[in-house]
Amino acid sequence: MQNRNALHHVLPIGSQDWIMMNSIFLVVFLVYLVIGGRLEEKNRRNMGKVLGLVAWGNFITSQYYAVSHGVWDLQTSLPLHLCSLSQLLIGYLMLTEKQWAYEFVIYWGAGAVHAFITPEITTGSSLYHHIDYAISHGVIIVASVYASMRMGFVPRKYSWLRVFAYTQLVIPIIGGLDWLLGANYMYLAQKPSADNPMIIGDWPYYIVSLELVVLVHFYVFYHIHKGLANWRSIRLIDPGK
Repeated sequence: MQNRNALHHVLPIGSQDWIMMNSIFLVVFLVYLVIGGRLEEKNRRNMGKVLGLVAWGNFITSQYYAVSHGVWDLQTSLPLHLCSLSQLLIGYLMLTEKQWAYEFVIYWGAGAVHAFITPEITTGSSLYHHIDYAISHGVIIVASVYASMRMGFVPRKYSWLRVFAYTQLVIPIIGGLDWLLGANYMYLAQKPSADNPMIIGDWPYYIVSLELVVLVHFYVFYHIHKGLANWRSIRLIDPGK
């Protein structure tokens, strides 16, 4: 059986690379939120646009790197993982401030949290691939929290259920492309190599269990981002009034 994760590089939890990647991300995450909270409304939104440009810039750079190094291929280089789609959506969200884009980013980007807990770099093990992985997933987390806490976005009631329903339309499309290309986008053809406790059983049974896990994650993230948005509103109240 073909190993579709042959190029994947797993960072063990607690390893030096794992600690370094997560530590740098947490510092950048907190600094960006603190700086954004000290700015006027216009500049806060401009910082959101910076996040969008970083997301698009990193994607373009990763594509250029793959092409220039002769490693671009249909099996690994298309933006067909949910985190890749979220990275592209961030630029659209920050430039247009569309509510629907915000909701897709906060729910589809839930996987970016696991990307830091149990990292599995799908394109290689070089230093560049480590950096690209950290930026592409880190910007999703930063942008989604920043949108809720600094840009006034609030997830609508039942948005978690709507996005889950739309995601069901995406799964057969990506699954069909995996079959045609011999790829493993969204891990629909082979389970991840990383030791993630959310992955239960072998193919195709883990896909069924993941559906329930994803639904629960969407529901939890709805409450997280609603709470972040409400906390922001409380913080903006002038205590002198």
